[in-house]
Amino acid sequence: MTLIDLFAVLWQRRGIVMLVFVAVLMVAAAIIPRLMPTYRSVAEIAFVIDREDAPINGGGVAQHLETAMAELRGNEVLATALSVLRGEGVQIVPAIDGSEGNEAGDNRVLGALRSRIEVVRIGNASVIEVSVTDHDAAQSQKILNAVIDSYLWQRESTRKQGFRARLMETSEQLLAANAKLAQAETDLSVWQQQAGFIEPDESRLILDRIYQLNGALEVARRDLERARLMADARKNSQSIDTLLALPPIANNETVRRLSGQYDEVRRNHAALDQRYGPKHPAMIAVHRELETVQRHLRDAVLVAAEKIALDLRDAQKQYDVIRSQRDDWQEKLTVRHEKAQGQAALLRAVELMRSEADTLGTTEQELRIALAAFQSDVTVMQAASLPETAEFPTRRDLWMASVLVALFAAVVAGMLRHYFDQAIHDDGKLEDRFGIPLYARTPQVDDPFASAVSMEEAVGHLAVLVNILAKTRVHAGRAHVSCIGSAVPGEGKSRLARDLATSFATAGMKTILLDGDLRHPAGFARVGNVSDLTAALAGEGTLEDAIQSGEDRESFDYIGARASVPGSFATGLLQNGLRDVLDLLRGRYDRIVIDSPPVLSVADAILLMGAADARLLVLRRGYSKRRDVRDAISQLNAAGLVPDGLVLAATRGRPAYGRDNADRAENA
Repeated sequence: MTLIDLFAVLWQRRGIVMLVFVAVLMVAAAIIPRLMPTYRSVAEIAFVIDREDAPINGGGVAQHLETAMAELRGNEVLATALSVLRGEGVQIVPAIDGSEGNEAGDNRVLGALRSRIEVVRIGNASVIEVSVTDHDAAQSQKILNAVIDSYLWQRESTRKQGFRARLMETSEQLLAANAKLAQAETDLSVWQQQAGFIEPDESRLILDRIYQLNGALEVARRDLERARLMADARKNSQSIDTLLALPPIANNETVRRLSGQYDEVRRNHAALDQRYGPKHPAMIAVHRELETVQRHLRDAVLVAAEKIALDLRDAQKQYDVIRSQRDDWQEKLTVRHEKAQGQAALLRAVELMRSEADTLGTTEQELRIALAAFQSDVTVMQAASLPETAEFPTRRDLWMASVLVALFAAVVAGMLRHYFDQAIHDDGKLEDRFGIPLYARTPQVDDPFASAVSMEEAVGHLAVLVNILAKTRVHAGRAHVSCIGSAVPGEGKSRLARDLATSFATAGMKTILLDGDLRHPAGFARVGNVSDLTAALAGEGTLEDAIQSGEDRESFDYIGARASVPGSFATGLLQNGLRDVLDLLRGRYDRIVIDSPPVLSVADAILLMGAADARLLVLRRGYSKRRDVRDAISQLNAAGLVPDGLVLAATRGRPAYGRDNADRAENA
């Protein structure tokens, strides 16, 4: 975009540009008089960093300065400075309804004072810069002096109090260390008197015995686990057969002998059973012998099962005895070690207590010397200065900046309004934008008498173009059908349809206006008519009864619906009866003008457009949106329809041709 194009856009959007420009200036006019110039008083404070606070990498120095800067803006320093300032008659915040003197008022004043103080570090040196801003130059200097004096006094008091606290704490620790040393020396003397002679190889012999007992204890533990498993299996056994499956019972000598005998008798019983019957004397004798052996086997199994419980008790007792012996020998070894290590531990304790007491004694002496030779670690390198010039810009500079901001905001608002504007304008780009020729421009009807001639010329021009299309597209003896549509409601299609029908009728053509919007009819149909368009489409009435004739020869006929028709029913009527109605009308009229509903609102418009010979799409300047028009054209294209031309409504009025000469002739 060139500079000339920019001026053209801004002139086209001059309304929003002027509105934003004036709005920004009004905001500036409301804010600038309330702003007051501020003055800044500056001072510099240097710190002497102790050796323990300043490691090689400098991290301790930065941390120390950060702590000092936070303390300078702390509540204690500011509360002290506020007391000093009140004594000098300086008010940080004016009292409102007696708010000062209570906790809320003091916090408010402290917050206001803290907001005026700025503390920064100067480079990598141990120096900080403190500044205070205020609307009065002398008062900013007073506030800064009060804050610095309060901070120096508090820091010196805090450091001395810290030295005293550390000295008292060190003295108490020294007394406790001397008491512990005396107790440790006493314990060492008592132990040396009570300790007896210890055999050097005694520990090795005790360890060997413990290792032997640990091995025996492991064997006893395995026997105990095995006995517990057998006892659990015996407890869970429900029959003699399950008990016989247990190894301790199956390996019992008596049980094994009786089990073999029982198997042999049972085989004999089976052999005799095949040879003799159950009542044979031999079978009876063998059966008795089998029962006797089975009873003896059951008794033997139960006796062996009781032995499992005895084995469990013996295994548990053996395990407990071995573990008790092992624990006794371990206790002997522990006592031996305590005796052997007691003297060494007591000697080490005495040495540690003596070293701690010596260290605390040295620290106490150093603290006493440091307290006697105390010096402040803060130095005021630059006293608070009296500011000579205001830090805030002058009002003239603010007004100049406001004008520039207003100009910039106005230009940006105009460009954004132009960029995001989707409305249709009379800029001569409609044909290139939509690829459809522009047939006519109808003027904005502000004054009906003043715009009548211009509207008549525009509609007449459109009627001539439609007549040209009629000569090329309609067979002889058939009326030409023109459908007037729009993308959305409110674009002026109904008015254009009536004006176009009037133009045809005035030119001597027999014309009828068909209101195709059954959902929202225009309501021109007479109430007394026998039928209407809805009845004609449904085949329930004649077309002659539905047509409303014009009042004279220069008027057009009208056919439409008297009442609204539901959506799906209206579409069905048009699909089934529109072709028949138009065929009848084509034989009776020269021109048929259809007023269709909006294309994007209902599908009826597609049906009406498809039945027409010429299709005109009405756009309204400043109202229609480009995206709506594109969507409407896309829907028509999807149905195989292409609008023949565009009509731009509500354009800027132009003088009618020959109107000025006619007015001068009338005046003459």
